[in-house]
Amino acid sequence: MASDPAQRMTISLPPDAARYLEQYQQTHHLSSRSEAVLKAVQALRDQQLAEDYAALARENNPERARLLEGNTDGLEPSDGSEWM
Repeated sequence: MASDPAQRMTISLPPDAARYLEQYQQTHHLSSRSEAVLKAVQALRDQQLAEDYAALARENNPERARLLEGNTDGLEPSDGSEWM
């Protein structure tokens, strides 16, 4: 399955945000500003998904909602030792 071609966009950022984007690109060895913006969009999408899951858990079962507080995947922290 071939991926869809990228959609070209023109954006304007305040100078401090543009500097941060450039620094992020360099620090993380990204090939382009577009790749840095893509990472930001993915982070926003992940954050929204976590918020939506938490809202759904609160709506459906307040007990389950406590599992999501501070933990976006709803799982308890583990070092994996229970699987050995």
